[in-house]
Amino acid sequence: MLEFLRKQRLSLVILITLLGLLLVVFRDQKSPKDSILQQSIQTLVHPAQALAHWIVIEVGGRIDGYINLVDTKAENRQLQQRIAALQAQLNQFREESIQYRRLKHQLAFAKQNPDRKVFAEIIGESADSIHQTRIVNRGQNDGVHRNLAVILQEGVVGHVQAVSPFQSVVQLVTDRRSRVPALIQRNRVRGLAFGTHYGLELRQINRRAEIKEGDRVITSGLGRMYPKGVLLGTVVEVKHKSYELFKTAVLEPAINFDQIEEVFVIIRSHTQPQGPLFSDKP
Repeated sequence: MLEFLRKQRLSLVILITLLGLLLVVFRDQKSPKDSILQQSIQTLVHPAQALAHWIVIEVGGRIDGYINLVDTKAENRQLQQRIAALQAQLNQFREESIQYRRLKHQLAFAKQNPDRKVFAEIIGESADSIHQTRIVNRGQNDGVHRNLAVILQEGVVGHVQAVSPFQSVVQLVTDRRSRVPALIQRNRVRGLAFGTHYGLELRQINRRAEIKEGDRVITSGLGRMYPKGVLLGTVVEVKHKSYELFKTAVLEPAINFDQIEEVFVIIRSHTQPQGPLFSDKP
């Protein structure tokens, strides 16, 4: 039906126009015969008029609905783009707020003593599963050289293993090659902290030494690579068999190495006394 009306729409328009003109002509006549004829023509034309009215209303409504739908889709697309932009902006604000809170404490820590601390951002990590290293964006041009300690306010991160003009490789204390002279803060019992890849172990502890879970282990300052008094970790387990000469303590590292983003490289001042960089008091 609609297909037929679409094809014959010109004919229908001409027919309706002619009938309308006839109505105008006969409307001005006064004779009864003309009135009957006029009524007859109106009766005949009424279905066509009703159909034409329906077509106008239906088609017009559909066109208006389509135009409104197009406008609504365009507005919806614009709103979605605006929401995405606001979400990105909100995420940026959150990231900046988190970074500000994190750096605020670290920068306050950097001012606690006269030794120079070079602030560095981590820009890479070891490509293999054997070594525990990180790459930082500071190198020889910033005064960094091999075997300098790398720390955070929370504790020891590691030391500079290799250096280039613009970046350096930091070996973490959890690396299996790492050895750090250490002592138990509570009773000053000495040992050597070994990296185990997944954590730390304090080994070579005298078998008669008292050590318990919860003891804090700090750097002893021996070897002059790490300043004295920096936290290494906390004892979570003590291992010792009756026939062994030494005890071993499993440590939970003070640093969560999966979350660090910035570090400090300690450049000891040659004009300052080589005393402890940190207080080793709990």
